[in-house]
Amino acid sequence: MMKNAMNTMEDKYTIVTGSANVVEDSRREGRGAADEGRRRFLRQAALAGIGIVAAPALIVSPAEAGQLFAAPSPSDQKKVGDQAAKQILQKYREVHDERARHFQEIGRRLVDALPPQDRNTWDFEFHVLDSKEVNAFALPGGPMFMFTGLYSKVTTDDALAAVTGHEMTHVRKQHWAQAYAKSQERSLIGSVLLSLLHAGRTVQTLAGLADSALSLKYSRGEEDQADAGGLQNMVDAGYNPNGMLELFQTLQQVSGNGGSFAGDFLSDHPLTTDRIKHAKERIRQMRAEGGFPPETPLHYNALLR
Repeated sequence: MMKNAMNTMEDKYTIVTGSANVVEDSRREGRGAADEGRRRFLRQAALAGIGIVAAPALIVSPAEAGQLFAAPSPSDQKKVGDQAAKQILQKYREVHDERARHFQEIGRRLVDALPPQDRNTWDFEFHVLDSKEVNAFALPGGPMFMFTGLYSKVTTDDALAAVTGHEMTHVRKQHWAQAYAKSQERSLIGSVLLSLLHAGRTVQTLAGLADSALSLKYSRGEEDQADAGGLQNMVDAGYNPNGMLELFQTLQQVSGNGGSFAGDFLSDHPLTTDRIKHAKERIRQMRAEGGFPPETPLHYNALLR
């Protein structure tokens, strides 16, 4: 949400709810500039965290909602992602052995293959967590986490690159930021605004925004977009796109064997027949444009030494 304001204030966001104050007034001639200034002020206040509570002087109409609650900027997505990452690292033990170094190498290779704008906008970081959960996810701004429960089940670097590129695409396409903006539009009727308050106030803080990033469930459209972006990214980085099909097959096998996905990868990333079909079609089109390198075996146990 807003770098300059944040640099001069403590990094703590809060949400204050008030009663709905919506009015319609058709007599606004001569007030265009004032209204635009008010919209700009409210938008900056809501996102930068200036302490404002809904009041009659700050009434907005439904038509203004979309303009007020624009998606958070990349710099503010990074703030939310950093806070969420801290919460994750307090809950799980991070791995720092060869598994971490290997995952970071794959991540950096994918980052290097991105367009310059994406490389320069996002702060991608790659962490490995010691957990039996079959899971992986990226947070707003770039922090990504690979769980050993999933890491140990993929058998090629290409499959690992597939899930990594997929998650990086969620960041690049700003899926959390878009979902957050939509949620703010829906809650406008309750006059929900972000406000910078002292720590003693019993209201939601930045940790609440981080929680929303951690609990986000993607739509089918967002999953398909992440598949497409991740597939292109891994091909650009020199990986075999069939690794994505291998990833899907691995997830299906784990699920079919009774694996618990409560909070795991498939619970947030539903694997549908359409996703598999679309991936196969994209790979077929890519193959028509040229061949692929051979897949690179991933020997997980060797990384434990």
